[in-house]
Amino acid sequence: MKKKLGVFFLGVFSASLLAACTGGPEANPEDFASGDENTITIWAWDTNFNIPIAEKAAEYYKQAGHEDATVNVVEMSNEDTKQKLVSGFTSGVSEGLPDIMLMDDYDVQNYITNYDGKFAELSNDIDFSQFAEYKVENASKDDGVYAVPFDSGSAGLYYRTDYLEEAGYTPEDMQDLTWSEFVEIGKDVKEATGQWFVAFIPNRGTHYIQMAMQSAGLWYFDESGEIYLKDNPAVREMAEILKAIEENQLAKPVDYFAPEGIGAVTSGEVAAVNSAIWFSATIRSAEDQAGKWAYTNVPKLETVDTATPYSNLGGASWVVLEESPNKEMAVDFLKTEFAGNDEFYQDILVENGAVGTYLPSQTGEAYQFEDPFFNDAPIYKDFSEWMAEIPGVDYGNNTQAAVDALRSVLQDYFDGNLTLDEMLEKAEENYTMQVGE
Repeated sequence: MKKKLGVFFLGVFSASLLAACTGGPEANPEDFASGDENTITIWAWDTNFNIPIAEKAAEYYKQAGHEDATVNVVEMSNEDTKQKLVSGFTSGVSEGLPDIMLMDDYDVQNYITNYDGKFAELSNDIDFSQFAEYKVENASKDDGVYAVPFDSGSAGLYYRTDYLEEAGYTPEDMQDLTWSEFVEIGKDVKEATGQWFVAFIPNRGTHYIQMAMQSAGLWYFDESGEIYLKDNPAVREMAEILKAIEENQLAKPVDYFAPEGIGAVTSGEVAAVNSAIWFSATIRSAEDQAGKWAYTNVPKLETVDTATPYSNLGGASWVVLEESPNKEMAVDFLKTEFAGNDEFYQDILVENGAVGTYLPSQTGEAYQFEDPFFNDAPIYKDFSEWMAEIPGVDYGNNTQAAVDALRSVLQDYFDGNLTLDEMLEKAEENYTMQVGE
């Protein structure tokens, strides 16, 4: 039975979602390797979110009695980080790798399982009962925990109240929606306003599928770790939803994570967005739209008994390399700031819009903030309360391979070249070809 677990994350960036996923220019790791016993190096991506937060943590660490400490925070894209990590592990050369690195939650199980002994086990140093259980489970293997949880993505449905009103809908009408009702509203909004309802490429809309799966405690894999697409009720329902969005031309076909997708929202071309709490900062960056946006829970699946209106999108955690020459300092840094400093978390909530998964930090005054942009709604409080209801899932070792396999066949299903069953059978075959039996 799946547990209900708490997760959430709020990141501040407007035109930087792409950077959040892929990072910025490549850095040369040899230039940043730790040089002495009082120095550690951190790799992270996103100069608008993770980088300044890590730098702020370094400032707090020095103020906490570590005046001689040096913390080098290096921008390194997620993809580059993984490539350099694998290269170092397979070559047996750890020189040039950092002491601490940020790791996407979808990758954590893959790396701690397939590179046994390469990451520091942290449960003797850090009290993981103080973190959202969902994040801790994702960082656990056997009896150990190998990552310090940072951010996650309690998800919701954002919508333009003016566009919805023009189509005849009130905020009350937007409560407790199903996905099929969401599509019907989209048709009405487009007809009444001429605006796009959403902005993403439907045949790459796996983020919708993932939000729906997690809302029901499901994922791309069954309990034995086998690929689970054809008989997955959430995947089947959402494939039909994506097809309806495509057929009715409800989505502006731009990459959701790219500047074009962000621009479609901030320019006023889009009436609704299903995304995480961190996307509220992107919406808020369009200052001329203040008072025109509201939010509610994500739509609910109709065909799954375990369906809820609570879900997650995104998230990352901090890992320490076992062969770090300054592992003790690296662990102490994470313990002091990311696993023990309430003031730090309140600071990054106010200044960076970051809501972490360190539970003691969630009771501060900043969580009571009533956001004038959203008509004085307590957005931090609402999304953090929803996080306690989000079903936990096991992301397994091959989420990206499952995503690629599904994306490779969705358009043929949309075009009528494949039935739903045929499409999902082919997706499972493509997955097996990638990863083997």
